[in-house]
Amino acid sequence: MKTKSIIITAVILCLLIALSSVMPVMGSAAVSVTMYGDANENSQLDISDVSYIQQALAKLRTLSDQALINAKVTDGINLSITDATLIQQKLAKLIDKFPVETIEPSSEESSLYTQPTTESTTETTEPETESTSQSETEEPVDHSLKNIDIYFSNNKSWTNVNIYIFNSSTGSAKSEWPGDKMTYVKTNDYGEKIYKTNIDLEKYDRVIFSNNGSDQTTDTPVSAASSGFFINKKGGTSKKDKWVCGLYPYDESDEGTIKTVNLSYPKSATYKAYNKKIFIWLPKDYSSSKKYSVLYMLDGQNIFGTPNGSVNEWEADETAISLHKNTGEDIIVVGIDNSVNRDSELTPPITDTPTNPQTHEKFTTPTGDVFNNFVINTVIPYVEENYPTNGIRGIAGSSSGGIEAFYIGMENRNMFRYIGALSPAFLLFGESDWHTYLETLDFSKGNMPKLHIFFGNCERDLLEQAIYNGGINMENWLIQAGYNKSKILTTTDNDAYHNELFWAVVLPETVSFGLSYNPQRPVS
Repeated sequence: MKTKSIIITAVILCLLIALSSVMPVMGSAAVSVTMYGDANENSQLDISDVSYIQQALAKLRTLSDQALINAKVTDGINLSITDATLIQQKLAKLIDKFPVETIEPSSEESSLYTQPTTESTTETTEPETESTSQSETEEPVDHSLKNIDIYFSNNKSWTNVNIYIFNSSTGSAKSEWPGDKMTYVKTNDYGEKIYKTNIDLEKYDRVIFSNNGSDQTTDTPVSAASSGFFINKKGGTSKKDKWVCGLYPYDESDEGTIKTVNLSYPKSATYKAYNKKIFIWLPKDYSSSKKYSVLYMLDGQNIFGTPNGSVNEWEADETAISLHKNTGEDIIVVGIDNSVNRDSELTPPITDTPTNPQTHEKFTTPTGDVFNNFVINTVIPYVEENYPTNGIRGIAGSSSGGIEAFYIGMENRNMFRYIGALSPAFLLFGESDWHTYLETLDFSKGNMPKLHIFFGNCERDLLEQAIYNGGINMENWLIQAGYNKSKILTTTDNDAYHNELFWAVVLPETVSFGLSYNPQRPVS
């Protein structure tokens, strides 16, 4: 990590100005004085500095070398939107110092992993290296992807296919219900008619497909990682339940490849050591000469529809392929199996006595700290020593996996760019327990990953309703503890049950938000 010079005190600055007024002009170059945050070089910190940075990131303005030094207040190598955000926070007196003024050089300990047994034929002989801290990588700039084509496969033979396009935050819609008729594209090899519509992502973030307003799907997020949809299943068995969309990347047939390895999972106070399966998904054009960001996902046995998985799956590969189709960016997805000792491994030790949400009795012995250490010290080092990565990481999970992904992200904030906590079981602990835990985390240095929290609230799913009620205030609790509100996206769906059908539909939004491809909350 680069170390920048400290701020010259106001006294010395005044002295330099005073001396310059009496000293003759010399032939040598002028002395440059670093004033952190002063992007427009007017010797003061004001809101125009924020505008200068935003314009520079949008390539509407070029900053001088000294202005760039002043503007990079995060101590990052490259200018980013976080620099502008921190200046706003300092102007609002939410922070006293920039990270560049407080961060001291440090050396990270090497992360060691236990030599794995592998099911693949390729043996790894590369030497161990340190896991890159997230703070050592470039903070992503909000990408300028505005419009995407959304495709719909009419696999239920609807007479008329309409798409209702709306904004989940404001409720504003592109057209009155049932929306616009979609444009016919072609008939696929299964005899299903394919339709498409172009969507402005800066205005809208949800769609509903319907048979001219009658039979319809649930609210379906659209984002940079969305491409094609089809009608999958009903959310539940009730006549009131709507269809849930399935994902597919339009016109893409190559689904990538999955490598499987076994990594040694350590013993805990409750369980013996054993080998845990890790599924590593690689895109079709994977190349060792490229560098990839990595999404680590819990319950890896379900995310790709693996043989030992559940009936439903997360369709994580479809999300990754759709992201590439729209943006050109490829990611690696790593699934960590949790089919053994799941409740214990995916319950963080917020307190010693988590509560079962259905019986209100002691739930399990939490060993989420052991699982956290396994992810940080075994899985990530293995992936980064065997695959070309760029240091940008996300972590996501649902239910117990959602609370554990949240815990791992909070405990290792400098290592993750984003967190996806879908239907997270925050209700395992009480509000006072959460306040106590969050108070142990220091958010003052700006080390806050982007966080997407999703809850269903279907009246026919009592478990998901309980999870909703037990965790919907987490955003407010985080903000009270000092978390940056702009880093949090909380979304809900009143039709959503507690299952992978809905988490699959939500995952593209998690990835898009985490990688800064979409606005936090689109406005019309």
